[in-house]
Amino acid sequence: MDLPIYFISDNHFMLEKNSSEELRRKKLFSLFEHISETGGTLIIGGDFFDFWLESFANIPKYYNDLLDALKKLNEKNIVIHYVVGNHDYWDFGSLNKRCGCIIHKNDLKLKIDEINILVTHGDGILKNDTLYRFMKKIIRSKLFILIIRLIPISIMTLFARRVSDTKKKFNTNYIGLNENQKNELEEFAFKKMKNENIDVLLMGHYHQTGIFNIQNKKFIHLGDWINKFTVTKLESSKIWSQKKW
Repeated sequence: MDLPIYFISDNHFMLEKNSSEELRRKKLFSLFEHISETGGTLIIGGDFFDFWLESFANIPKYYNDLLDALKKLNEKNIVIHYVVGNHDYWDFGSLNKRCGCIIHKNDLKLKIDEINILVTHGDGILKNDTLYRFMKKIIRSKLFILIIRLIPISIMTLFARRVSDTKKKFNTNYIGLNENQKNELEEFAFKKMKNENIDVLLMGHYHQTGIFNIQNKKFIHLGDWINKFTVTKLESSKIWSQKKW
């Protein structure tokens, strides 16, 4: 895998166009231009779109510029790995066909200079996510997917806008996780790394940031592209950095 590797996650690009959304997309396009110049690899940790579903007829509106940007990046010989999240699980080939993205429906494992790395979206890990874990099995079942793909995408878009809680996260006073939940994620990460011989674990979904050393391992929160505009970068097996773009 070509270095440097750029990681982004939880961009939550919306099903609408306004000044705030235009600014967020311009920042992304600026990052893509930078990656085109430096070379390397792009890894998306999930929830790039706030809602993604392929019906049997079409895909959601408002995303053409993003899809074109991904395609352009891929045409510059930048390999794009896309670990799907809970907002964009329902891809059935369009992202690969149109943009060249390599789609991962589960965690992505890679090895750089004998360092084992795992990228996970991370949804459903917390103990109080019992209801979500139950619903996750249903909404990812073959029967459920068949039914929703028969529904016109315009109707599904209206439904997605109604149920999405992303807009409240644009508020800079949004708290997110408490300390107990943060500790729970750290304990989960360390246990998984220990059991699966992972040296570095990168996690999305929770919109947290930071690179944490746990004994001789690293646990990295991938942030978001709502307020934080987080980019995590791997320049070699031992040189990690994270910044606001």
